[in-house]
Amino acid sequence: MLKKPLFVEIFILFMVVGVLHRVATVYHLYWSVYEFDSPVHFIAGASLSLFFIWLYFYSGFFNSQNKSLTKFFLISIFGTMFVAVSWEVFEFILGEALLQKVTYPYDTMMDLIMDFLGAVVGCFYGYLKEHNAKF
Repeated sequence: MLKKPLFVEIFILFMVVGVLHRVATVYHLYWSVYEFDSPVHFIAGASLSLFFIWLYFYSGFFNSQNKSLTKFFLISIFGTMFVAVSWEVFEFILGEALLQKVTYPYDTMMDLIMDFLGAVVGCFYGYLKEHNAKF
């Protein structure tokens, strides 16, 4: 078992998301660059996936003996999608749907798809790292 599993990866990915979000907000990139938020959602999905893997398997809060791929996948996807859907509800409450009447459904679906794809990549990375795969 790893001494500090996934800490570095989680920290780096959260920092990348934070920096990208800050730059995008300051320079209005979310509104001026088409689909700029897609890579941000992908990286956020991967980082959340790794965070939920760490939380469930390594934090000590849960008794997690079985480290199967199925368990990694379920923890990653459900945790990440809970946060992703919560974020989209938050954006809706803030009035994003009113600002982007025509493109809002497309944008929301793309955000959720990118979060999901990031979660899948994070899941497989965490699983392979746990099982000593060399990549």
